[in-house]
Amino acid sequence: MIKINLSIRTKLIVLFIVFVCMPLLVFGKLWYDKSTLSIERSAADFNEQIVKQANEHLNSYFLDLERTTFPLITHPLIRDFMLLTPEQMYERIMITKKIQDEVLQQLVFGRPEMYSFTIFSNEGFSVSSLGSSLVEKHYETYLNLPGSKNYSVVGIRWNDNIPLLTITRKFKDASTYLTSGVLIIDLRLNEISQIVGQIEIGKTGFLWIADAKGQVIYHPDHAKWGTNVPDWYSEQIQNRESGTFIHSEKEVKDLVVFHKSPYTGWTIISQVPIHEITAEMLSLRNISIWGGLALVLLVILVIGGFSLSLTNALTKLQRLMRQAENGNFNITAPVHQGYEVGNLYRGFNTMVRELRRLIEEVHTSQIRERELIIKQRESTLQALQSQINPHFLYNTLEMINSYAIVEGVTPISRMATALADLFRFSISDSMQIISLKDELMHVRRYLEIQKERFPYLQIEIDMDENAILHINAVRLSLQPLVENSFRHGYEKHRLKPIYVGITGESGNGHYLLRIIDKGRGMDSETMNQYNCFFLNDGSRPIREEEEDEALTRIGLRNVHQRIRLLFGIPYGLQVLQSDEQGSVIQIMLPSDKEKIYEIGEGV
Repeated sequence: MIKINLSIRTKLIVLFIVFVCMPLLVFGKLWYDKSTLSIERSAADFNEQIVKQANEHLNSYFLDLERTTFPLITHPLIRDFMLLTPEQMYERIMITKKIQDEVLQQLVFGRPEMYSFTIFSNEGFSVSSLGSSLVEKHYETYLNLPGSKNYSVVGIRWNDNIPLLTITRKFKDASTYLTSGVLIIDLRLNEISQIVGQIEIGKTGFLWIADAKGQVIYHPDHAKWGTNVPDWYSEQIQNRESGTFIHSEKEVKDLVVFHKSPYTGWTIISQVPIHEITAEMLSLRNISIWGGLALVLLVILVIGGFSLSLTNALTKLQRLMRQAENGNFNITAPVHQGYEVGNLYRGFNTMVRELRRLIEEVHTSQIRERELIIKQRESTLQALQSQINPHFLYNTLEMINSYAIVEGVTPISRMATALADLFRFSISDSMQIISLKDELMHVRRYLEIQKERFPYLQIEIDMDENAILHINAVRLSLQPLVENSFRHGYEKHRLKPIYVGITGESGNGHYLLRIIDKGRGMDSETMNQYNCFFLNDGSRPIREEEEDEALTRIGLRNVHQRIRLLFGIPYGLQVLQSDEQGSVIQIMLPSDKEKIYEIGEGV
């Protein structure tokens, strides 16, 4: 037995041709043939329903017309008219006038398709809705129509190039039961055109009507109205009640469906080209062909992709290595199901994570070093400030206050007293934890001095004095933020301080303070950087170009770190708003007076 060694790719292609392409072609051919036949049958059934419905509409129309004219049989004026003799000339004129005014006008009213009504008696007298009869020469023919029907649809006749459909109704004498006269109704074909013409069959299909005498009653081509039916009609339809057949003419095949009405004797014929019926089928066939080709292309792509999957995996790993060489360590190799390739990917991810960790450690060390420099500068500043003799400052401010009182300069006295209180509060007590009420009192002294500087400054403090007595706060945590509003909200942008507000409210286990100003705030990027710093507990790195700005706003960072150090997460600062309309800085403090981190105990 000869064993043929084929590659996996070749085997897949052979299996695809044998089990996909060939069955698809065979099934497609069978499906197309069967579906075409089924669609033709469905179209024939559908057209047959349409033809029957059109016949029913016409029958309903003529039945309604028959019911409308039925009262004329027993109408007293009509009976009197039928009994007139040639000697009754005056009576004939009077009755004729009354019939025109009282009977015929009512019949014509509201029915625009009515062309004329004419009544003939056996004596040859006539009365018409038009005033003069247009059918006198046909009177004998209509009166002696064969058959026993009292109501008949006669056919089309022409009057001044207007096609009219004539309908007759015989009058019977009540005593002799013989025909005493006839009613002749001439109809315009607009009502029939509306009933039949509004039915659409495909794009070019149409309906037409022929009567029992082989005359065309209605056709979309108005030139065929009143003409004889074509020869193929006599061969295929003349003696049949209904049916379906294929008619070929000028290399065009039409599906013909017809149905004859037993009431009117008319036959309604539907003609629609076969290619319109199968157009949808052709569209489905084309879709199937394109779908098959798409399936073939998909399988080819799958086979090609399967054979190239290993090479692609190695190429992807090589690209990731190049990115790592360029310093991008925020990349991760995707999970791969293959054992060998999966191990390579996992080893690469482990290596990148370790490199990223080492770099972050170095970066964190640099951040801490910069923070140490900032804190060292702050300590130096505090050391310089503390070198001034406190007693000397107290005595000096008291002397200024005394002179101001003696001279009656109240503003100077208030400013000196407030400044002394500020200085005493800043250095008199080393405790870090104080009540929020004491911290607020210190801020009030600061604002009193600012109020003297800026008389137009509006100060608003909205806090519950009893509640804040039991709220813990960090010493000198509120005043630096208020000072920040003056320096960076107003003075930095050369704006006059017009408003500073401080509000407080209790929350769910915490107390929220908000410092509000109407100066010009920082841009959104800087605000996001500060909030990121506050959220990450001060661990976010500060870029070199931000260092000067950070030093000028050292109070914000210092206050946040001291609050976080004493009270822990989530307490601290947050910038709620900072834009052209002003800034809102929020401080979150614990409402529980005993909630202090162990690291803050005894501070």
